[in-house]
Amino acid sequence: MYLLSATGILKEFQGEPLTSPLTFNIDENEKIALIGSNGCGKSTLIKMLIGELEPDKGHVTLSKNCTIGYLSQSVISDLSHTLYEEAEEVFKPLMEEEKFLEDLCEKIAEDPSNTELLDTYSHREPLFREKDGYNFRYKIRLILNYFKFKEEDYNRPITSFSGGERMKIAFAKLLLLNPSLLILDEPTNHLDISTIEWLEEYLKSYKGAILFVSHDRYFINSLATRVLEIEKGKLESYSGNYDKYAAEKKVRYESQLKLYLKEEKQKQKLEWFIKFYMPKPRFVSRAHDREKKLARLEKTRVEKPTEVKNKVHIDFQGKLRVGKRVFETKELAVGYDKPLISDIEFSFFGGDKLAIMGDNGSGKTTFIKTLLGKIKPYSGKICFYDNFNIGYLPQDGLLIRSNKTVLDYFRDLFPLLTLQEVYNTLGAFDFSREDDEKIVDNLSGGEKMRLVLSTLVEQKYDILVLDEPTNHLDMMTKEELIEAIGKYKGSIIIISHDRSFVDNLCNCLLYFENNKAYYYQGDYSHFKVVMLDDILQEKLDIEKARLEEERKQDTLYHLELEKARVKFKDDKPLKPRPKLAKNKIEEKMARLERLIGEDEVKLDDPEYYWDQSKLNALQEELDNYNKEYEELMEMLSLYDQ
Repeated sequence: MYLLSATGILKEFQGEPLTSPLTFNIDENEKIALIGSNGCGKSTLIKMLIGELEPDKGHVTLSKNCTIGYLSQSVISDLSHTLYEEAEEVFKPLMEEEKFLEDLCEKIAEDPSNTELLDTYSHREPLFREKDGYNFRYKIRLILNYFKFKEEDYNRPITSFSGGERMKIAFAKLLLLNPSLLILDEPTNHLDISTIEWLEEYLKSYKGAILFVSHDRYFINSLATRVLEIEKGKLESYSGNYDKYAAEKKVRYESQLKLYLKEEKQKQKLEWFIKFYMPKPRFVSRAHDREKKLARLEKTRVEKPTEVKNKVHIDFQGKLRVGKRVFETKELAVGYDKPLISDIEFSFFGGDKLAIMGDNGSGKTTFIKTLLGKIKPYSGKICFYDNFNIGYLPQDGLLIRSNKTVLDYFRDLFPLLTLQEVYNTLGAFDFSREDDEKIVDNLSGGEKMRLVLSTLVEQKYDILVLDEPTNHLDMMTKEELIEAIGKYKGSIIIISHDRSFVDNLCNCLLYFENNKAYYYQGDYSHFKVVMLDDILQEKLDIEKARLEEERKQDTLYHLELEKARVKFKDDKPLKPRPKLAKNKIEEKMARLERLIGEDEVKLDDPEYYWDQSKLNALQEELDNYNKEYEELMEMLSLYDQ
């Protein structure tokens, strides 16, 4: 059964359709990858599906029970919230029910023979339990933990987080909302490798449909059950993941080419017959008959298939030093005030293509800076065995700024090149003569990356060090970059979170996790099976066990407290389990102290002097905060009894 149905939808710009009419369904539990080159119309399609843009033709229909969750910062409802308050917004109805049950327990404790109160409690508490009401805080902590938020982040206001962190907050909240249809645009952006690995498994078992845009081939292969591709304005559907899509696309191309050539041969025969026999009076009627056949053929014949070929033709040059030791690390530790990574020991040889991987902040860039001599080793040493010409592309290398044209920018860097040599190099990176006149500041992220790569190529380095080179590149350009680096005759070191990119290029990798360095001879997929899954699972098990224990304490606290209040009017409530419940009460009190302080400041604001309704509302809010604070104080006192 479909959740969403798009029928003949298209959007026009300046009177021209961006695509042909697009028709497709999204069924329950489908995991669909939407792919296509940059600028093909993917973002426009998504905006039409979520209602941000109205289609100029066609319509989008949602099933009765379909709820759409779209990943954007607009998921965050209030920037003044703390991280934890924003996550709690998802469970506001449960929190209100929780408060109702707590108040009900108080009333029952005061009047234990009131059958109406007892009946209400007996009816509503099981429903609260059925909705997993005792576990929603555990779910919040678990999801926030997977997105690498620490408990000290919980009370930080949203405004204190960076743009990338806010997207992670929005993503965490979106998963807690649990819509029936998730629409995700580049969901792996801003995420660590370990978070991406977890996210893949989470989304594979997600009880709902997912439509996602991604340039991460590894992610698509792991998650997608179907691929939708926009190419030349048309939408094609393929069953399976990316690898199956690529194989099926080749089959379709060959089949269509075969049919096209067959019809082309028919066309040529008909045209020859018409041309040869039309002048002959005896055969005019037959020639006219062939004209009709030709007209029908032209009307129904298949379009000539275009084999999509990469336009970027990179040819890295470098000295061949295969098998010769370039450098080795001995008891190396890197860091500033303290070591980020210790005991790094491995050898790097000519021809090696080394991937450096690990979570954000694990020490990857610090290691590279140490290798390049920009900072000193914290301890240990790096031994170099030859002189090498090293080219470095930092992570923000594509953020070049210039008001010059592409042509002038490149010629200023390489004044000794002839104009034709400049055209040749830029052309190899898919810059046309028209593109050469574009202003650098106006280039897209992918265009800037290609321009930067073109400058690296021209400098003919022996060793290339690239920090996240695939950022902002579409799938086609990534694959061309893989082919180009594969041809590179020097050595290369790549910091990357793109697992497919690493798999296709690198013969060894250095993975940073928990202040340790793991060196492995082989690609990422083998490393994942042999080592990484165990490393990450151990870490997840420890953290999950901690959160599970907190959940048990939290649940038991609620159950014991309610049981005590219901059964014993005059006795003291059962003493709650100490740590988590007390921490939770103290966190709520800290939040209320902040809110009370803010409201008390507002009482001195002249704006409220002259608006009695505002003043009354503010005083009522302040009274409620103070009442809740007193209740928490009373609850906290139970720990001293």
